[in-house]
Amino acid sequence: MQRFFITNADIGQENFRSPGAVLAIGNLDGVHKGHTALLSRAKELATEKAAPAAVMSFSPHPRLFFQPDAAPFLLTDDDTKAGLLEEKGIDCLYSVQFDAALAEMSALDFIRSLLVGTVGCGTVIVGEDFRFGKNRLGDIDILKQAGEAYGFELQTLRLVTDDKAGVFSSSRVRDCIRAGDISGANALLGWNWHYPVTVLDSERDDSGLTCLSAKAANSAVLPPKPGGYTGFARITGGNPAANTIQKVFILHNTPDLVRIFFDARFYTTPIPAGATLALHPEDETQTEGLSAATAEWLMQQGNKRESL
Repeated sequence: MQRFFITNADIGQENFRSPGAVLAIGNLDGVHKGHTALLSRAKELATEKAAPAAVMSFSPHPRLFFQPDAAPFLLTDDDTKAGLLEEKGIDCLYSVQFDAALAEMSALDFIRSLLVGTVGCGTVIVGEDFRFGKNRLGDIDILKQAGEAYGFELQTLRLVTDDKAGVFSSSRVRDCIRAGDISGANALLGWNWHYPVTVLDSERDDSGLTCLSAKAANSAVLPPKPGGYTGFARITGGNPAANTIQKVFILHNTPDLVRIFFDARFYTTPIPAGATLALHPEDETQTEGLSAATAEWLMQQGNKRESL
């Protein structure tokens, strides 16, 4: 997948063009099942038209621009989002820098400068509630009229709901994570959510119990509810199979301190300070007396492994 990082100076440059592309637009935070429906339709149309399937998203997230001191809320950082989009078969990702110039751009200039002048798209596909441009004054009617004027087709997708008649949304996923309901979040996402952390230090006791101390790798990413979680961890980069630590216990107190416990028999390679881990917690585990609970849990996992 091609990734284009578009700054204000890049807008209108022909070297970024994907003539005739089917372009899905949105923040796509979390790339949840509602987003997947949009992406699937874009991919389907692109195949029919023998055109590239493209996505336009924004970095930083507009909320971070308008509310720089907002509490962490992102479900995915830019690299995780890009990886998920690539897995969905997207050919090209336009990450447009959201700055003061873009915030002041009118809806018509957004269409003329970005959709037509930068991408050269043949089809635009968005959700039915899509808004854009300065003060979010742009809507579906404006896009439709502009498409007729500039020669691109507009398709809209209705909001997607689950069997509980709830709309798939990033807000619903965030609510699950804040409540410690990771399985609920994963059901809405369609993939196993993870929390990225950076290792600060590592220590191992005589019994082989390893404890990693870590902090949030991206301060804007939503952390799980404080508590203890079982799960697994993956060292980013390299071979995923070789870099996965199974059977870990995650203790999350604050984004400034996350502790990851695991039996050294399950992963023997030293993990240096500065390494980035993707933590995949399961639902919150209720524990009393953390040290004893952690040791007991690791012992149980070790016994299970030996019996296997």
